[in-house]
Amino acid sequence: MSRIKTKHHTIAAVEAELLKRVRVHGRISRVELSRKLNIVPSTAGIYVDRLIRDGFLVESARREQRSGRPPKLLELNPAGGRFVGVDFEARNLMATAVDFSEKPVRQVHKAIRAADSAGQILDKIEQAIAEVMDGGPRSVLGIGVGVPGTVDPHSGVALHYEFIKGWKDIPLGTRLAKKFGVPVFLENNIRCMALAELWFGGGRGLQDFVCIGVRSGIAAGVIVNGHLLRGSRNRAGEIGHWHCGDARLEHVASLSAMIETAQRAIDRGRKTSLATANGELTIEDIVSAVQAGDAFALSLIEDAARVHGWVVSELSVLFDPQKIIFAGPLAELGEAFLAPVRQSVTESDVTVTASTLGQYNGALGAAALALHQWKPKR
Repeated sequence: MSRIKTKHHTIAAVEAELLKRVRVHGRISRVELSRKLNIVPSTAGIYVDRLIRDGFLVESARREQRSGRPPKLLELNPAGGRFVGVDFEARNLMATAVDFSEKPVRQVHKAIRAADSAGQILDKIEQAIAEVMDGGPRSVLGIGVGVPGTVDPHSGVALHYEFIKGWKDIPLGTRLAKKFGVPVFLENNIRCMALAELWFGGGRGLQDFVCIGVRSGIAAGVIVNGHLLRGSRNRAGEIGHWHCGDARLEHVASLSAMIETAQRAIDRGRKTSLATANGELTIEDIVSAVQAGDAFALSLIEDAARVHGWVVSELSVLFDPQKIIFAGPLAELGEAFLAPVRQSVTESDVTVTASTLGQYNGALGAAALALHQWKPKR
């Protein structure tokens, strides 16, 4: 029995690697694929035929062929199944479903209230997953979750996040796997953003870059030699605890810090369009005020940008990346945020850009994480 299980595991691993190669290279012939995998064509053909039969691959003629018998090319079958990605932090939860070719097919956003307990947030995660799963042509094959704070990807436990009350040692992976009946893969949410940039965004084709996520907290997803850096205790990139002067970085230049600074100024009578915001002040209010040319909002962004220029300088020394990509709501401001960041960078010529993947970038990275780690059942 153990030999049978080992054989099935080996077959599944080879097929998963084969699918990854097709995913990376796009349309590819059987011969080219066997060379990439360094296995004989006949053996590769056995795996390919099984994956076509199971609906994960399709084979079609090379479109540009003009004469002779056109060779057939393999490509992913979008209808092969769906993967769900979830990304959340203290104020927002994003979920997306992608088809087997990694194309987003459904998205859901849920607000998280400051008063929400860990249990209420878990309920919202399950609701969001159920909503994006609804109506799929084939069953969901896996779920990826981008978790804020520290996480143990191997045990599927969310360890700690200070911006959610009671968020400690949550067996999130086990809970979701039991409820939905599919494999669940956990990763830090900012690292999921970095994976999204690696596979779909500004980091595609790069070997070394850093993605800085600025939200309720601040963290960095670090890609080194094409691979995600996690560290020995899964804490790599937790830069929010760096000290900037007498305070922690996330207490100075995170979205939460910016909102608190703005609210204090408004309470003291500062003249700004933000003073007319209905209800609780949000980062969306600040972004809109900057885009409208509000002087105070612009100064708020510029102050945060100067701090992040220092962060870029430090990360450049540590990792010597090809590029540093900012993700999160501040990325929507483009040069209004990036220009003062670059002006504050010292002794580095690293390229500094903003993510173009939008607010669902972390969820997209989480879905791709599940897709890349999933293996066919054999």
